[in-house]
Amino acid sequence: MNEGFLTADWAKKQPGRGIFVLIVTFIIAFIITASFSIETYTGFFGFVVMSCIGMFVVLGNLWKGKSLPVDQIPQPLSGLLLAGFAFAWGTLVAYCLINFVGGGVLHPYVALHTITTIVTIFFMFMAFGFWPFNRLSPPAAGFLFIITAYVIALGLVQLFDFSLISYPAGVFPSPVDPVPFYAEGGPLAMFYAPTGPFLWEHAITYTICSVVFLWCFAILGMWPFTELKLEQPLFGLAVTITCLILGYISFKIGVYQLHIEPSHLMSYAIAVIFGVLITLTIFQTWPGRNMEGLTGGFVNLIFSIVLGAVGYVIVRAFCQWHFAADFLLPDSLNAINTMMLGLLFPMWAAYGDLFDFWPLPPLS
Repeated sequence: MNEGFLTADWAKKQPGRGIFVLIVTFIIAFIITASFSIETYTGFFGFVVMSCIGMFVVLGNLWKGKSLPVDQIPQPLSGLLLAGFAFAWGTLVAYCLINFVGGGVLHPYVALHTITTIVTIFFMFMAFGFWPFNRLSPPAAGFLFIITAYVIALGLVQLFDFSLISYPAGVFPSPVDPVPFYAEGGPLAMFYAPTGPFLWEHAITYTICSVVFLWCFAILGMWPFTELKLEQPLFGLAVTITCLILGYISFKIGVYQLHIEPSHLMSYAIAVIFGVLITLTIFQTWPGRNMEGLTGGFVNLIFSIVLGAVGYVIVRAFCQWHFAADFLLPDSLNAINTMMLGLLFPMWAAYGDLFDFWPLPPLS
């Protein structure tokens, strides 16, 4: 691609630049995914990448790329240095969690702790606006923000019951009885995992359903909460409680009325988040950006749901093609979820916040 191509009118406006970025990042994601077996991709690779998400949020939204000494370094080197820092941090976090929480092994309890941490990070960032950490110096705020999220998630995940696999056939209602998981006789009986009051499949799906509404409110500019004129932490509490209630309702409808098995419902919920992320990060709130009032927000929300559905079909088709005979439950859903939320989201966050969409020109 020559300079003229990248500085043409289409590259300075939406949706041209968004379509270009989307195509390029999908191709890169496909290449990366094709480099792994399904066990490695849904295991260690996906875990390390997800462990980087907290630092990407801090770099792009709390520190805004200004707390590390790269201000005078031109792109793409400054972006590479920031992304390298986030990857190094994520690798360290992954190592610590595997060894100190997982007993030296990456097993589902450790992975779900990280997923719960990501959900917690989203609420602390989007609902609470980094409160109260934004009152501290930037370095202290960033690291304490991430550490606090992991500690809160560690407490939340104790409410999960990992004793059994409740839906061995991957359908609801289950035609077969639950089988031991971490309980005696199960394949992971030698590892610790909590036995809280809520089935782990239900608990993690409910948390993802709740965060879907957080992203939906985000694309609406946090309406209707902005009308309440609340200060933090009341604003964050109002958003969080509303999302938890709506998440509970959607979970109940999805599982008990529509009979969607929880892990499938979680994957569909991630697809909605995936679509919202595309609209916010890649299309930068196009097509509703220039519309008046809430109209633009609801247009973007509908646009996001369509994008999420199309993206899910594309990602699922690629994973099914690449992993072929290994594309079986639960790894099949884990592979789809890893590409949508574990790989492409950090890639878009890094490209927009750290690389400033280099080598594309600023958005006109």
